[in-house]
Amino acid sequence: MRSVRRLIMMDVDSQPDVKVNGDVAQNGKDNAAEGSTKDHDFYFNFYSSLQNQANMIGDISRTGTYRKAILGNAAVAFKDKVVLDVGAGSGILSYMSAQAGAKHVVALEASSMADKMSILVKAANKGKSNPHLRDKVRIVRGMVENKKVQEEVLQTGKVDTIISEPIGVMLLHERMVESFLLARDMFLKPGGHLLPSAGHIFFCPFTDEALYNETDQKAQFFNTTLFGTDFSELYAAAREEVFAQPVVGMFPPTSLVSTACPPRSFDFYTCTKEELLEFTIPVDFVVQRTALVHGLASWFDLDFLPNPSATSHDPAWNYPIMPANSWQWMTQDSPLNPAPTPPAPKDGLNVILSTGPSAPRTHWQQARLLLPEPLAVNKGERLTGTLSFRVNDARSYDMVMDLRVDRPGPEFDVNPLKRRAEYQLQQQCFNYSYNPDATLGGLGLNGSAVAQ
Repeated sequence: MRSVRRLIMMDVDSQPDVKVNGDVAQNGKDNAAEGSTKDHDFYFNFYSSLQNQANMIGDISRTGTYRKAILGNAAVAFKDKVVLDVGAGSGILSYMSAQAGAKHVVALEASSMADKMSILVKAANKGKSNPHLRDKVRIVRGMVENKKVQEEVLQTGKVDTIISEPIGVMLLHERMVESFLLARDMFLKPGGHLLPSAGHIFFCPFTDEALYNETDQKAQFFNTTLFGTDFSELYAAAREEVFAQPVVGMFPPTSLVSTACPPRSFDFYTCTKEELLEFTIPVDFVVQRTALVHGLASWFDLDFLPNPSATSHDPAWNYPIMPANSWQWMTQDSPLNPAPTPPAPKDGLNVILSTGPSAPRTHWQQARLLLPEPLAVNKGERLTGTLSFRVNDARSYDMVMDLRVDRPGPEFDVNPLKRRAEYQLQQQCFNYSYNPDATLGGLGLNGSAVAQ
């Protein structure tokens, strides 16, 4: 399964389609006779699919944690508030915001998924279904960067709370966080709330000879004669290409040879767009066992803390997103349609979503950056270096990784203790050789997920 994400970036000069309370307008004209609008951009087309939206809604760790964060912070950030959902997709977060007591929800979505949201909202407004949505949700189609869209969002004034799921592989892939921050600057009232409130990228060295050999074999395909033509001159280019691809997939925690270094953190309340365009992350590890280090593994955490002074530790909210003993719960609490939550704490709830290798599985999984040549490291030695990120025109990042074993001794021009590798974050490949669900007794996609 490919990593499913939503993207709302489009040509800033294009005219947006706008839908208000489920009524359709395109460039100021009635669009009802034309039916659903078409998505000319590949990304819009991909995320306009209900099946792709189902993959994201069905990520119980992701959607269940967002539900806990929204309903758990109802008293602080949603009750009688005006809420903006940036990149609303299926509208699931908008609908949860209405359940949390929002007075008015603006669902902003650039793809034609806005048409499908409109079907639900129209039905609710006519009293056919979903009474919690009736006259609550206003759908605006377009991107944050578009001036007409900005005017449409501000039709009801600035908002009290912004909710969004702007996250991609390694936190920042697809660059939607930039749109999230722009929405903050354009639409959020002073003292307003953001969910998520922060993101943290982690790195840790790993060993995986099978993955390394598998990747090398992809390049070796060209190091031979194929149908009468010698392709071996392309071997070096093929090898450079495959090792520049981040590997997305789950991996066993036992493949890590150190503990993760402190993460690079982005406080979404204070972070600027410029801080996301180019940055460098220093890394420093103490290797815990002698091994060949094949690269660095990466994952991220999200914080949902709209009230920094929240001190509530209500045990009633310490429930699992997907219960370990699912069969005992299924008659009363389906993971996709869980039972009502306890009353929201008055001072809010601190919720964390982790995508790490020891956490319940998410559709983001984890990412690994392979070294074209591994590093032999002894137990107790330090592995230091940097990872540099720079945005590119593919809605992602060009990356450079420098690693060095901190081992005393003479150095030469060609130092076997140093490695440099370059990556293109958008050129991801996928590896499914490890299935954590098998170790959990077949409990399903997300095992016994518990949000903190």
